[in-house]
Amino acid sequence: MAEKIRVVMVCAMGMSSSLLEAATIKAAKEAGADFEMRSISAQEMGVYDFDAHPVDIVLVAPQVMFKRRSIKQAAEPRGIIVQDIEPTTYGMVDG
Repeated sequence: MAEKIRVVMVCAMGMSSSLLEAATIKAAKEAGADFEMRSISAQEMGVYDFDAHPVDIVLVAPQVMFKRRSIKQAAEPRGIIVQDIEPTTYGMVDG
């Protein structure tokens, strides 16, 4: 069995992405992936403790793309993937 994939999605307030979060969790479950995801605000990401709450992937919502550089600086040295969410995918809530 594959290891659990741990994801944190960063959006403006940690709430607008709840629909995409639910759709992504559903899609992962249907694909048989061991998957854990939660959404947080850009402000929370600024003080996120990757050591206390490890993740494999950080997804960056379109409305907080300006935070991408600082997120990458904190995450990538730990081997964490930082990935943008395409605006169309985000808008269509395509998990």
